[in-house]
Amino acid sequence: MWFLNWWPWAIAHRVNPFWSYMVWAPLGINVAWTTCVPLLAIISTPIQKMFGLVAAYNALVTMSMPAAAWCAFLLCRHLTHRFWPALIGGYLFGFSPYMLGQAFSHLHLIAVFPIPLIVLVVIRRMEGEISPARYVAALAALLVIEFLCAIELYATLTFFGSVAYLLALCLFKRERRRAIAGLIAPTAAAYAVSAAVLSPYLYFILRQGFPGAPLWNPAIYSIDLLNLAVPTTTMWLGTAHVCKIVADRFAANLMENSAYIGIPMLVVAEDFRRRNWVNPAGKFLILLLLLALLVALGPSLRIMGKPTIALPWALMLKVPALASALPARFTMYASLTVAVIGALWFAGERSIAVKSMAAAAIVISFFPNPHAAYWVSAIERPAFFATDAYRAELKPNELVLVLPFGQRGFSMYWQALTGLYFRMAGGYTGPWQLVLAPMPVAQYLYAADDLPEAGDQLKAYLARFHVEAIAADEQDSLISVWTQMLDSLGIAPLRRDGFLIYNLPRDAFARYGKLSQAYLEARAVALRLDTILPAVAKYLTTGREPAELSPPNLKREGLLPPGWIIDPLTNAFWDWDASSLPDGRIAIVLLASYPAAKLLIDRYRDAAEIRYPMDRPWNLDAAPPPNPQELRMLLLTFDRAHLAAAAERLRSSPPPETTTPFLAGPAALLR
Repeated sequence: MWFLNWWPWAIAHRVNPFWSYMVWAPLGINVAWTTCVPLLAIISTPIQKMFGLVAAYNALVTMSMPAAAWCAFLLCRHLTHRFWPALIGGYLFGFSPYMLGQAFSHLHLIAVFPIPLIVLVVIRRMEGEISPARYVAALAALLVIEFLCAIELYATLTFFGSVAYLLALCLFKRERRRAIAGLIAPTAAAYAVSAAVLSPYLYFILRQGFPGAPLWNPAIYSIDLLNLAVPTTTMWLGTAHVCKIVADRFAANLMENSAYIGIPMLVVAEDFRRRNWVNPAGKFLILLLLLALLVALGPSLRIMGKPTIALPWALMLKVPALASALPARFTMYASLTVAVIGALWFAGERSIAVKSMAAAAIVISFFPNPHAAYWVSAIERPAFFATDAYRAELKPNELVLVLPFGQRGFSMYWQALTGLYFRMAGGYTGPWQLVLAPMPVAQYLYAADDLPEAGDQLKAYLARFHVEAIAADEQDSLISVWTQMLDSLGIAPLRRDGFLIYNLPRDAFARYGKLSQAYLEARAVALRLDTILPAVAKYLTTGREPAELSPPNLKREGLLPPGWIIDPLTNAFWDWDASSLPDGRIAIVLLASYPAAKLLIDRYRDAAEIRYPMDRPWNLDAAPPPNPQELRMLLLTFDRAHLAAAAERLRSSPPPETTTPFLAGPAALLR
């Protein structure tokens, strides 16, 4: 919702809409590299003005599905020349599991209405119904619209459209192939026109450069093979107990588990294949569907969440432009292909009775979850931000740290409620700001996990980024944890409408601001391992079951500091992990940038087998990763003897970080 507010605000205030200093201040964020929706933001401005951001967001989400269905209906109507088959095709696409799943959180990913229209324009040009000039104009306009709704969809459309084009060249006969080849020049012209129109946007994208590594793990965001037949709870059938048991094992989250086609539609698709395989168009559609699903399966075939054999997409992870694509999202193209196949089948020669039974079965199998409460989530509107109370405590354009931080709360929505009255140190704009990711306190606040010396780390963060005030929600479940850290500031808070307000004196923590970011992270990661390693060693020497070794069990046994927060669903992507391997060795995983990891690698390389990043073994000749500041998983594997020896060495010869004060700086840590 913040992005819906940002574009009208930036235009009204005559500031660069592609770079915002209102979040992740004072560094700012390149908005061009976020999941912003400029076209939808501008279109929804009247609704925002009259009814507010929530109403505008809800209206856009609600209208996205019928808009996609209508555009798919137009495509299917052109192909079938029949109303009811086209209506079924529109329904299969507009209310597909992909659309229902992404509607929970990704407005930009359900703005897909231009894609069926693009396919329709391409077909009409191949059939000679529109001139090359009209084709270029229409395609360029649709490409610009899609880009301004979702850059990701523009990119995947280009990739998947190229695959479909090459497949068509291989399958269709000479006359049709000539028409297909004739699309190259006008399509290139349409892309050139769209690039010219979008050139300011493209400049800010290219200015930052393309990330060298995947932003998210494609292995996790891939579909499960069983998801083709087993729906999630977004569908009515998915609420059945047996479906829940299976779907809960899928690796991806609810939004990305969107491959469901259902047994009735799979039967229809198979019947379509049998009847049309000899036809180039039928073969094209079936192979296109299979290709879309193959891509969506990702780098390895997952069944009930468990990876099995490697798949072709694993090779694509070596291609920078494709490495960041989430395979599961290609199910949108599978859904569109299914819609076309369904429409063509219902327009075919089967009897009315067979079609009626098939239509009923498909509608039931695709029926959305009917419980209204399932589709609704509450959003907090605290009085402090919803009224003018914030104006009495915060100055215009003041740099504020709002807790809860980032994705954990609604801080960006609260800021939008104020009309972007203040700047915010933090936010949630997709992948972390590179410069903030290694900051231990940012990671701590973002993921709500442990942090040694949290108070000192907070002072360093506040000083480094010139934070002027802190606003902490007293109703949040972690307020007791935050107040312990905030009390170390030595500043008495003001209580206003459920918020604790800390006004920070200028240069109060200036000495902390001189500490390097590399030192702050290295010290935090080293202290974390200094605590974990002896805790694991003690766990193993007191007769406890090695197979049950885990961070929650270490905390439960009192082997970790009382203040450490341990998520029961431990995820080393956010913090750390410890477990026993089948061969009896002990694995400890920590999240660290290269400088912090190198400190521990040098310290333990003679005692442990080390992998950094975790997918490759470490060796003395290993070059630093392309982006040293990026957080990666460091894996240290000890046998029992070396683990015990390392724990004893920590006790008898404490490392520098445990014997020197926080302000001692890098020299003390590295001595």
